[in-house]
Amino acid sequence: MNKEKRLNAIKQIISNQKIRSQEELLTLLITQGFELTQATLSRDLKHMKVGRIPSDLGFTYVISNDFIQSETLHSPVEIGFKSIEFSGNMAVIKTLPAYSHAVADALDKAEIDEILGTVAGNDTVFIVMSEKTKPNKFIDALVSKLPELKTKLRR
Repeated sequence: MNKEKRLNAIKQIISNQKIRSQEELLTLLITQGFELTQATLSRDLKHMKVGRIPSDLGFTYVISNDFIQSETLHSPVEIGFKSIEFSGNMAVIKTLPAYSHAVADALDKAEIDEILGTVAGNDTVFIVMSEKTKPNKFIDALVSKLPELKTKLRR
């Protein structure tokens, strides 16, 4: 089966079930007739920007496009964000474990002019800011595009 069908199946499974691990997802895909390895599945999840969020079962997979990124309480960005530090034209956001990809994805989708790029780890988002961007200006831009961070970014 082709990649497009596999990606659609992954989306369907994650959207309709609470999947807790790649192993669980891989098993479901194999039972549907897909032939793939864990490495291929891992690449697919990264391509689809799949993240994990807390649920009643522990952490479960969600597709980042399904994240609610608004002023409502308890968005993944609001929950996961812990702190931000600056050094020159760089910023480092600390997140709860497994939230960095959701935060980085929200930053990328917000199209903040002051951000040249982001890199997410497990609990850290590294940001390269445009030249001469000051921390206060950057925080103002963050709050403007991601208002759920307003209370976490009080100066």
